[in-house]
Amino acid sequence: MVKKLIWNDIGQNKLSSAAAVFFMAVSAMLLSLSVLLSSGLLGAIDGLMERSKVPDYMQMHAGDLELSALSAFAKQHGEIREWQVCGFLNLDNSRITLGGRSLADSTQDNGLCIQGEAFDHLLDTENQKPEVRPGQVYVPVCYRMRYQLAVGDSMEIGEKRLAIAGFLRDAQMNSMMASSKRFLVHEDDYAAFQAEENMQEEYLIEFLLQDGTDTGLLESTYTAAGLPANGPVITRPLIRMMNALSDGTMIFEIFLAGIVVLLISMLCIRFLLLLQMERDRKEVGMLKALGIGKREIRQLYLAKYILFSGCGALAGLFAAFLLKAPLAGQLQELYGVMDGGAVPAVMAVLAVLIVEGILLYTVRCALRKTERLTVLEALYATQEKRTVRGQYVLIGFVAAACTLLVLVPQNLYTTMSDPAFVTYMGIGDSEIRMDVRQSENIDAVTEQIAEALAQDARVKQYAVLRTRACPVLLADGEVTRLTVETGDHSVFPVSCLAGALPQTEGEIALSAMNAEELGVTVGDTLRLPEDGKETVYTVCGIYSDITNGGRTAKACSVGEDLPARWSVVYVSLENAVEKEAWLEQYRQMGADAIDLADYVKDTYGQTLTQLQLAAKVAAVTAALVIAVVVMLFMRLLVEKERYTISLHKALGFTGTDLQKSWFVRGAVPVFAGICAGLVCGNLFGESLCGAVLQSFGAGGFRFIVAWKELLAKIPVVLAGPAILAILIGIAGIRRIRAYECCMGKE
Repeated sequence: MVKKLIWNDIGQNKLSSAAAVFFMAVSAMLLSLSVLLSSGLLGAIDGLMERSKVPDYMQMHAGDLELSALSAFAKQHGEIREWQVCGFLNLDNSRITLGGRSLADSTQDNGLCIQGEAFDHLLDTENQKPEVRPGQVYVPVCYRMRYQLAVGDSMEIGEKRLAIAGFLRDAQMNSMMASSKRFLVHEDDYAAFQAEENMQEEYLIEFLLQDGTDTGLLESTYTAAGLPANGPVITRPLIRMMNALSDGTMIFEIFLAGIVVLLISMLCIRFLLLLQMERDRKEVGMLKALGIGKREIRQLYLAKYILFSGCGALAGLFAAFLLKAPLAGQLQELYGVMDGGAVPAVMAVLAVLIVEGILLYTVRCALRKTERLTVLEALYATQEKRTVRGQYVLIGFVAAACTLLVLVPQNLYTTMSDPAFVTYMGIGDSEIRMDVRQSENIDAVTEQIAEALAQDARVKQYAVLRTRACPVLLADGEVTRLTVETGDHSVFPVSCLAGALPQTEGEIALSAMNAEELGVTVGDTLRLPEDGKETVYTVCGIYSDITNGGRTAKACSVGEDLPARWSVVYVSLENAVEKEAWLEQYRQMGADAIDLADYVKDTYGQTLTQLQLAAKVAAVTAALVIAVVVMLFMRLLVEKERYTISLHKALGFTGTDLQKSWFVRGAVPVFAGICAGLVCGNLFGESLCGAVLQSFGAGGFRFIVAWKELLAKIPVVLAGPAILAILIGIAGIRRIRAYECCMGKE
């Protein structure tokens, strides 16, 4: 009997039944897809890190190295399981070509290496250790996509040519946010290149630690021992975070879209149920009058929505598995097969069950309204006017939510692709960035470039900044190292979260992560040993930075007796300057010179590609949702107002007149919702993205909105489908006859 009633009800309400299944399916699809992708990504990252045996602690060092001191240190500390030193032979980007394409404009520190002996293995695309022969090279897999490379192409370094034998996955440096890239070559080729004069070798001092070892404590002990530390420190959690951050942005956007669609689905399903209960009011009253209990009536409605939920869950899960492959293409290229066994599938099923449980709970809450009605209220009460108003409000809310879905990923993409975004990275907002790294005498090359810039009439302004690794004494007496950038920071300032950048001697600004780790804020002091004595520096500001793991500092001058690890020169040019010719001139002086817009694109290329993909998924989802909701509720409104429409026709109004009036009634909440979504998306979307980026050290985030592009996209993506849905929804007005009003309202 119950089955017959359910199937009859579905047959009489095909549109609302299909809409309920649609909302349940889309909600299940988006959230299960985000779970599949995130668990697959993290599983693939962890799998690659395990197979390649990523070090738990790595100290990069440029300069002389004594292995005996490192060996003694490792023997004294039982928490160190294994250790090794890997060479990294720096290359001049202007001398590198891949498949005929020059890397002169690359912002990466490209270098040659050989396979790690004990751990830190570089793997091929089958996640196996490749065997490299003399004259061959394995290229980072991220360059295969960027430069359209294939096996058999050539890599040229100056006058020497190497054949590309394959592509490698480097668990440490896969992400474009990692500033270095390793090319795997044979030992003989490495020795041959090392013999050349302009090749500077750096060292990766790597440690595998016992489980549970505090890497921060090891770093303090390592620094206190005075061991080689002329370079940044990289830890296993930082490697994992960088990989997840650069490639997980798309997943985060899909998850946000899933949450928004779930909220829309909850409201729409609740409203559909209330509308049906309004239509079934007299039938429910009659059932109560006949002695049918609340539980039986509730079970009748619940049984139908449980059926809808099952269909929606299966459809959403099936769609999620279909979409996983195309969306995970780049992730699989970088990290290998994302299938972590049955765990991702089980988690996706659990996500679907949670989603459907939330929607069924919404149904259960809505049914309480029916349970509270008395027999007389059910038979005679009416709430038509309030229900109609609620439908228009719901249409406006859905339009606002869909606008938010389109707006946030689009704004995040335009922000991260804009050159001004570098101020959140800890980089000055200039036009040109020049790095001096691969040089035997960084200070001499930097001075030569600075003198040339001072005499160059094409230069509007410039700033020279040198980076040194300076020791700092903590309050508990321990010694750690700060990566301090010295120079005039007022020319091309970065974004400060608190205070200001240093302007005088004795002031120092810290990145947000450094300030948090050191437990200091603006006004506190730090002690830095200089020339055999301690100098007190006042923390004048805390700024946003996600470079070098987010752990940097800035000062006017500090540690002048220490060698510069690298130098950065920021430049802005006069308007009429031919930029490419200017860049080439300074590249020949020993600097890696690049347009800052290209720097952002190079560093965040992977992330921007993922964001574009997420924006497309969000736009398609938003278009589908707004079209279905508007069409459904306009048709329900027309059906609900059938008597009034018939009466108007009897009074002489034509179908065209009524359709125009109803079109306006539908369009007003849609466009009001789109406007509200534009405002809320810029306010709350900015806060949400800022909170996520701040966890990685990039605080003070503000959207950079491309209004022309955005205002052109919104009508196409949202207004177009909504208008079409209104026209379809009110098409039934022409089928309503004038004589129907004479037959009564019910």
